[in-house]
Amino acid sequence: MDKAKIIAAVKTEMTGHDWTTFVDEPPAIGQGGRGVVVSGCPKCRKRLNTTTQYLEHLFDEVLPQALEKALADSEKS
Repeated sequence: MDKAKIIAAVKTEMTGHDWTTFVDEPPAIGQGGRGVVVSGCPKCRKRLNTTTQYLEHLFDEVLPQALEKALADSEKS
């Protein structure tokens, strides 16, 4: 088990998540639809309104899945 590879894999997965905006229920109003722009994680399409919610999302949902995948991949190698 190479710790550096596991850390790199987890870092790559976590940096794919960010706290910006995305269109919920596309298309957006600007595109003629009824969707709205909301703050949250566009990769997961999860609504997040505060920094605390974003950090909880990263540590409670993203990190465990990323670690499981990285550890499983390291065991295969």
